[in-house]
Amino acid sequence: MISVDGVEADFQHVEFPKKTYEQDYSRSTYVEAKNTLVLTDRLAHTVHMYDTVKGTSRAVTNGNIQEPRGACVGPGDTVMVCSFKMHSVVHLTVDGDILCTYPVNMTFPCSICVSRDKTRLAVSNSVIGDKKLQLYKILPTLNN
Repeated sequence: MISVDGVEADFQHVEFPKKTYEQDYSRSTYVEAKNTLVLTDRLAHTVHMYDTVKGTSRAVTNGNIQEPRGACVGPGDTVMVCSFKMHSVVHLTVDGDILCTYPVNMTFPCSICVSRDKTRLAVSNSVIGDKKLQLYKILPTLNN
């Protein structure tokens, strides 16, 4: 972990599984306000949530999470994950509860980010010959 000031520190209370991922088989994000590290496991169809203070973890699996790819911090310190095979974005709490699944107008979404002011969502895919970057407006009701 590296702070904004460039200070390095270990996640002292987190026990990671002894698993090695090849390129593009896992992505991560960190929900700073909730001290939660999020890792996607593409082949296991799982999103892992690690509480870096308590040292607890949970694995989130659901039929809507199929080959999870990119992940980012969403509105209200939630997590948004690309569900590659379901052509959608899954919105989760850091406790692993699924808030909603949003279909996107593209096949195989793989990268995702939310604007700093939490009003825009950007999603891109990885289809050769049909690459897209979609921008979505986040409604204020989701931003609470």
